[in-house]
Amino acid sequence: MKEFQVYQTLLNQWAEQYQTLHDILCCEQNALEKRNFTELSQLTKEKNKLVKQINQQQIPAVINRGIVSQPKITEVRKYCLNHPELETSWNGLMNLVKQCNFKNEVNARLVELVTSSTKRTFNLIKGFDPDNNIYNSSGDRTIVKHYGQSVLA
Repeated sequence: MKEFQVYQTLLNQWAEQYQTLHDILCCEQNALEKRNFTELSQLTKEKNKLVKQINQQQIPAVINRGIVSQPKITEVRKYCLNHPELETSWNGLMNLVKQCNFKNEVNARLVELVTSSTKRTFNLIKGFDPDNNIYNSSGDRTIVKHYGQSVLA
């Protein structure tokens, strides 16, 4: 019974950490959408600290038939899936992990969009369009130049 309690505690701890990570990722997405870089900086620090903590966390040793062992994640999964009381918690945790991965990917794409948009805007201000997507009055594409020189920002 002690082994069961260890796994239940472990699942609860992981679920709490991943829920916190999910909340941070939601706030991060909001900050990215609003381009609130002050808030984004703080959230990134919190996220990195939590991810480091999750990655460094070790599975606690359990007593298995009188032998103290350090189980692997696959053993934890197998144990949880073989106990209906833990199976629900395990599946909920895996769903939360998937949500966090998805949110993190969404945020990565937002960072790419913000970065490329900022670079493009800056290039246009400087008078350079690497994509050559500027149209002149007759509807033809033209390279942005200001008397042959870049416009200084």
